[in-house]
Amino acid sequence: MNTIYALFPVLIIVAASLLVMILEVFLKREDRSYLAYISLLFLIAAAAGCVKFWDKGYSYFDGNLSLSNLSLFFCFILIIATFLVILISMKYLTLQNANYGEYYVLLLFALSGMIIMVSSSDLIVIFLGLEVLSLSSYALAGLRREDEKSNEAAVKYFLLGSFASAFLVFGIAFLYGATQATAIPSIVEGLQSGSSFGTLGLVGLGLVVIGFGFKVAVVPFHMWTPDVYQGAPTPITAFFSVGPKAVGFAVLLRIFIPYFKDALESQLMFGLLWIIAAITMIAGNLIALRQTNVKRILAYSSIAHAGYLMVAILAQDTQSLVFYLTAYLFMNIGAFAAVIALGKKDHEYLELEDYKGIGFRYPWIGATFAVFLISLAGFPPTGGFLAKFYVFSAAVRQGLVSLVIIGVLASLVSVFYYLRIIIYMYMKEPSYDVEINIDNPSLFLALFLCLYGVLQLGIFPGNILVLISQAVAALPF
Repeated sequence: MNTIYALFPVLIIVAASLLVMILEVFLKREDRSYLAYISLLFLIAAAAGCVKFWDKGYSYFDGNLSLSNLSLFFCFILIIATFLVILISMKYLTLQNANYGEYYVLLLFALSGMIIMVSSSDLIVIFLGLEVLSLSSYALAGLRREDEKSNEAAVKYFLLGSFASAFLVFGIAFLYGATQATAIPSIVEGLQSGSSFGTLGLVGLGLVVIGFGFKVAVVPFHMWTPDVYQGAPTPITAFFSVGPKAVGFAVLLRIFIPYFKDALESQLMFGLLWIIAAITMIAGNLIALRQTNVKRILAYSSIAHAGYLMVAILAQDTQSLVFYLTAYLFMNIGAFAAVIALGKKDHEYLELEDYKGIGFRYPWIGATFAVFLISLAGFPPTGGFLAKFYVFSAAVRQGLVSLVIIGVLASLVSVFYYLRIIIYMYMKEPSYDVEINIDNPSLFLALFLCLYGVLQLGIFPGNILVLISQAVAALPF
C-alpha cells in the first residue's frame, strides 16, 4: 500500500534529532541527561510504530521505500541497539568529559540513515542512507576532541570510508550500465538474464562488495576496525560494531541470495565471497590472540563474526542470518557495556592487566561480562551458541562442509581469547586496586537487558524465530 505511513520510522527519528538539536542550542544546560531521555522516548515511539505496522506492507516513493516485515524487523533491532547505546552513554559522557549535546543528534541521524538503508530496495536511496550514517559516524568517532586516539580514529574512518563510498558509487554505476536499473530486484533480474553485460555486472557487484565489505568489516576491508574501535568513545564503538554491520548484511542478503539462486554467472562471485568468508574467520580470530587491549580484542572478534555472517549469505539462509544479527546485538553491546562499567572519571580500564581479580571485586559486572564472552565464543545455553548452530547447519545443508569446518576451527581459536579475559577476571591476583564508578543506573539497566536478551535467545528462541519466519516469508526468493 502506497502511503506516507511508510515514512513514519524515519520521520520520528529525524524529528527527534532536530528537537534535540534545537533544545541543545537554546537551553544550554550543563546537565544534558534530559536530551537522552527525550531521545529514548522518541525511540520507544518509533519501535511502537514498527510493531503497529507489522504485516501492513506500507510503501512510498513508488515502492522505493517500503516497510516489509523484514524491513520492520531490522528497524526494530536497530532502534533497540540505539536505545541500549544511549543508556550506556548517559553517565559515560559525563565521566569522560564528552558531554556534548550533539552526541545524541548525531546518533539519531545515524539511526535514520540505517533505517533508510534497510527500508529501501534501490541502490541510490541506499547510498543516500549510507552517507547519512557515515557522516554521522565520522563525527561520533572523534567526539572526544582532546583525545589524540579519538581524533586519529575519526580521520582514519573518514579517509577509508570515503574510499569505500567511492567504490560503492562506481559499483552502482557499473550495475546501472549492465542492467539499466538501480532497483535491486531489477538488477538481479538483469544479471540473471545472462546478457552480454555479464562481465560489466560482475565488476559492478565486486565494487559493491568492496563498498559494503568496508562497513561490515570483512577481510581485506577490515583495516580501519581495530584503530577506530580503540579510539572512539566506547558506547560509539558498541554502536559501530552492531549498526553498520546489520545494515550492510541487510543489503547484501537482498542482492546475493536471489543472485546465487538463479544467475548464470554467479559461481565466480560465490567463490570470491567464499574466500572472503574463510579468510575473515581465520584472520579475525588469529590476530585477536595477540591483543592485550580489550577493545581491540572485541574489534577483531567483530571481524571474525562478520565472517560467520558471510557464511549465512553463502548458505542462502536469511532466517539464520537475521537470528545471528539479533543475538550479536545483545552480546556485543553487552560486552562493551561491561567494559564501560569497569571505568571511572577520566579513565577507562582497557588492558588485560586491569582485569585481574575484577570478577571477585565486582561480581555482578564480572559475571555478566563472562556470560557475554561465552556467548560470543558460542557456548550453550546462550544466544551465540544457537546463532552459530543455525548458520553452520544451513551451510552444511548447502554442501559448504569445508567452509563450516574452517568456521568451527576458527571458532575454537576464539575460545582462547574470550576465556583469557575470564581467566584474568577470576584466576589472576590483582597487582593494583581498580576503582570504578558504580553510580550508573542506566548502564546497569542496559547490562540487564542485554543479559536477558542473550539468555532468552539461547534458552527460549521460539518466539523470536516465529517473528523472523514471518519477516522473511514475504521475500521474493
